Amino acid sequence: MQKRSIFIPFLALAIGAFLLYKLPRYPKSADNIQAASAAESELDSLDVIVDKALQGIQSGQGNPMEYIMAIREVLAKNPDHLKANFTLGALSYSTGQYERAVERMKRVLEISPETEEAYKLLADSYSQLAFPDSAAQIAAKYLSKFPNGQFADELKVLTR
Repeated sequence: MQKRSIFIPFLALAIGAFLLYKLPRYPKSADNIQAASAAESELDSLDVIVDKALQGIQSGQGNPMEYIMAIREVLAKNPDHLKANFTLGALSYSTGQYERAVERMKRVLEISPETEEAYKLLADSYSQLAFPDSAAQIAAKYLSKFPNGQFADELKVLTR
C-alpha cells in the first residue's frame, strides 16, 4: 500500500513536468518568424555588400566607382543603412568632398546618434568648409554627449 501512495504523486509529478515541457515557450507565428528572418538576412547581405565594396576600394584593385555604386545601391534598397551611409560619408571626407560628407554624417547621426566618429568627421568637414561656428556646435554637442570620448581632446580645440 505504501508503494502505491508514493507512486501516484510521482506519476502526477512526471505527467505535470512532461506537460510543462510540451507547452510553447513563446508564441510562434510562421509569418513573424519568416519576416524577421528575411529582414535579418537582407540586412546581413547588405552589410556584406558594403564590406566587400570597402575592401575593394582599400585594396586599390578595380574601379573605385563600381564599388561606390554598389554602396549606393544598398542605400537605394535601404536609405537608413548605417554602414553604407557612414562609409560613403567617410569616403567623401577622405576625397575632399566635404559637402557630401556633411550630408552623410548628418544622416548617420539621425540614424544612430551614438556614432562618435560621425561627430568627428562632421565637425572636421565643417572646419574644412570654413564654417567654424557649425564645427564648434557639433564639437560641443559631441563633448556634452561623450565628455571622455575618443575624440574629446581633438574636438575641444574646435570649441575655443
